[in-house]
Amino acid sequence: MNDVTMSGGAARDWLAGKGYPFTDNVAFHRSTGEFDGGGQFGVEIPAVNSMRDLEIMVKLLNEHGVRVTRFNETLGSFLLSDAELTDMFALCRENDHGIVVSLGPRPEYDTKSAFYRTGFGLEMGRQINNSDGIRACVAEALRLAALGCRGITVYDIGVLRVLAELRSDGLLPADLVFKTSSHCMPTNPFLARIFAENGADSITLAHDLGLPMIQEIRRLNPELPMDVPTDVYRTKGGFIRFYELAEIVQIAAPVMLKMGASVQEHPYDPPSEARTVERVRRVARGLEMLDRHLPDKTAISRRSRQYAIPAAASDRRQGPASA
Repeated sequence: MNDVTMSGGAARDWLAGKGYPFTDNVAFHRSTGEFDGGGQFGVEIPAVNSMRDLEIMVKLLNEHGVRVTRFNETLGSFLLSDAELTDMFALCRENDHGIVVSLGPRPEYDTKSAFYRTGFGLEMGRQINNSDGIRACVAEALRLAALGCRGITVYDIGVLRVLAELRSDGLLPADLVFKTSSHCMPTNPFLARIFAENGADSITLAHDLGLPMIQEIRRLNPELPMDVPTDVYRTKGGFIRFYELAEIVQIAAPVMLKMGASVQEHPYDPPSEARTVERVRRVARGLEMLDRHLPDKTAISRRSRQYAIPAAASDRRQGPASA
């Protein structure tokens, strides 16, 4: 740091000796990582929570010529019927889109998690505090897989570990992707590593991480795909970081850009068609800026597991759909 003496010298020396980060005053370096199958980046649109929402979104994307990788359902799988999920998976498959479905039930729906809804309880995130809830999450994962789902968002690291074991035992498909929600709050490289060690195929970073921390998470977890929120709901800060998209792709690859949320007040608000039009417009604007500042970028290949394209009926694992 030039001629300025940095405080915490002993801590700095130990961290530096381990190759760990110790300051945000860092130079940026291009990541050479890619998704399996190739490509530096993909685009995910969050909070597409019903067949109606999905139909409108797909129609508008096609009309405007905007290409995204996948969608993210966020309310919870148990709120959607087999029929609706099957229709959503079919629509995604027909249009070459992936979809990641969030596991439910979660503490906000759980009769045994009243503490979660207090001010103190909210600080613990969406961690499950009873075995019935864990069983319900396992049952939902089995149901989703049987219906063709190939991407699940997980909110609890204990549930993540159990699902990874189910996949290892062959009870869930080997190509089923587990990604952690931003509510798991991976805010540094060491937390990211813990999620990866417990079965995460990708992690969603906390919303407000700066470029230095994003780079350090990538450096210490070189093969772990990351989802980075690039614009967020107003209740989560409402910020838009489109002028950093080129930097994010370069330092964080392989990275999924979560785009379009800033149009909504809250992730649980059902969007009107007019609001969805604005979401598509905002995604298009972000991608236009990315094109301008990083014309040599490479997009994720459809062959990647991270695309999470639902399986056709002939490729589904025959599981207990009514589990």
